[in-house]
Amino acid sequence: MARMRTRWSDPTIEALPARPVPSVFSRLAAFYAATYAALGIYMQFFPVWLHDVGGLSHREITQAQSGQILARTFAGPLLSQRVDRDGRPTRMVVRLSLLSVFAFACFDLGRGLWPMFLCCFLYGCIYPPLHSVVDNLGIESARENGFRFTRLRSFGSLAFLIVIVVGGALLEQWPSSAVYGVILVLLLVSWLCSLRLPDVVREPNRERRAPMAQMLTDKTFVLFFLANGLIQGSHGGYYSLSTLYWRSHGIEEGTAGLLWAEGVVSEVVLFYFVREWAERLRPTTLLWIGMFGSIVRWLLLSVLVTPWSIAAVNWLHAVSFGVTYLGALQFLRMRVRPELQATAQGLLGAFSSGVGMAAGTVLAGEVYEVSPPMAFVAMAGLAAFAGFLVFFVRRPTAVFLRDEKNRRSSENSDQTPTKEEAPTAS
Repeated sequence: MARMRTRWSDPTIEALPARPVPSVFSRLAAFYAATYAALGIYMQFFPVWLHDVGGLSHREITQAQSGQILARTFAGPLLSQRVDRDGRPTRMVVRLSLLSVFAFACFDLGRGLWPMFLCCFLYGCIYPPLHSVVDNLGIESARENGFRFTRLRSFGSLAFLIVIVVGGALLEQWPSSAVYGVILVLLLVSWLCSLRLPDVVREPNRERRAPMAQMLTDKTFVLFFLANGLIQGSHGGYYSLSTLYWRSHGIEEGTAGLLWAEGVVSEVVLFYFVREWAERLRPTTLLWIGMFGSIVRWLLLSVLVTPWSIAAVNWLHAVSFGVTYLGALQFLRMRVRPELQATAQGLLGAFSSGVGMAAGTVLAGEVYEVSPPMAFVAMAGLAAFAGFLVFFVRRPTAVFLRDEKNRRSSENSDQTPTKEEAPTAS
């Protein structure tokens, strides 16, 4: 008998209140805009600062940034698990926002590979995990107040878009050293915005078994997030080296900013106009689409070096990043209980911005030293391997994560024998 194919729906939409709360949305949107503005300058232009001011080679840039990726892999899930144990995500966001300012300030204390590696490690313990926690806060607030998380997330994408366009134009006139000050100011603004975030309080997770242990013992869960992480990680070389690569072909920082911005525009278009269609598909289907988009994108960028040709290809960012991201969100919404959502977001970050990004960044950096175009080919190979892993992902046994408590309590009430019925020892 043929298996019927069902549509995957978002279980959080059915219980939405009738009217959204604008103040909650606007406060969250302001924080997303500020923190993604800092992220935009950091991702595109901080490698230039590391090269021109920090004195690092192309290979050393990827080695130094691997410290941040390594830190994110371990610190992100631990901090997110703490949120589930505590039940106060807003408090964690405020603390991490303030600590991010001090952690980034340390970059100006030394020069060379090892000082930069240690600074990246410290920064990676604090700033990247912040995004997983605030995503959890945003999803929780969207569920309670009647707006869609993807609409909220698009404010971050728009801020990212604006700062890399404006920043690219300004940095053509300013010295590379200005990047440091711009990022520091934006991180300070992010902390100020965090002070006005809605104070979400939920029932803390008091289970004896750690939330991470519950998820990481499920092979299907791990395979899914490893595949997602490698697809996202295939962007590592693009994030770390594309501006430097394009600059070697005569493309100025302002034009590079426009090329990055175009990719973000495609992401926003996806979230606003194609998201509902995408959410009808299975998470594994979304991963395969993202994988194919990544392969095509990286192979084309390995041979195209003119601004107009790169501009045509960068629309695939909506597929390589956006569709893959929606697949991961779909998985979390459907398979994880609310009191484990923060831990799940932390593991999502650990696999995508941690394990996967480390593999992609280091691989691209090593290959770039030998042949810059082949670095993009290596990224395509990483995405292809991720698609191979998806073949081994089945319907998740991790479905118990959403309703295991209710199922167990029901079974106990139905099956536990009464005092009179209890068997006696023979």
